[in-house]
Amino acid sequence: MGANPSKTRTLIVENDDPTSVIKVSDDVVDRIRGVVKTVRDQEPTYPHLPIISHTPTGVPVYLYEPSLTSLQIRQANVAELKKNDEYWQNRLRSLEDDHKKMQIIMDEEYQRALNEFKTGKPSQTLKEIPCLDVKKAVMECYRNNVNCSMNCAKIVQAFEECVDSKRTCLLASRMATSKG
Repeated sequence: MGANPSKTRTLIVENDDPTSVIKVSDDVVDRIRGVVKTVRDQEPTYPHLPIISHTPTGVPVYLYEPSLTSLQIRQANVAELKKNDEYWQNRLRSLEDDHKKMQIIMDEEYQRALNEFKTGKPSQTLKEIPCLDVKKAVMECYRNNVNCSMNCAKIVQAFEECVDSKRTCLLASRMATSKG
């Protein structure tokens, strides 16, 4: 490497298509001409990082310190995680309280059903069978339309609505008696 002078390299590019042009940057043109910019010869400097020492090869060693913005971002992330943890802990406590309330109600219902079973007499007797007239209409419709049961869809839907409304009324009355 130093005894013989280096030879100049030649680069030949053949372009058969005159419409396609090979584009070369200004830096490449300057290097081909032999013009060397002084900016490229300098070592890059990093003013925000302090130099600790130089290694025997002359390469500086830098100590990394997190900048103020990264520290702020880290603190913001930690604060956000704490806020998220608090939210879920409160949510869990709320769900546990709701579960305890439901468990108390279920235990009361279980005891009431157990007492009814032991005595053989229900505490609430139904005065009448709900939606009996609509039930009869559904049965009659199915008898008349054996092969076309879809003709009874509106009557069946009316029956479902009747049953749902009776069920909600019954549950509402039970809740009112248990609270009052």
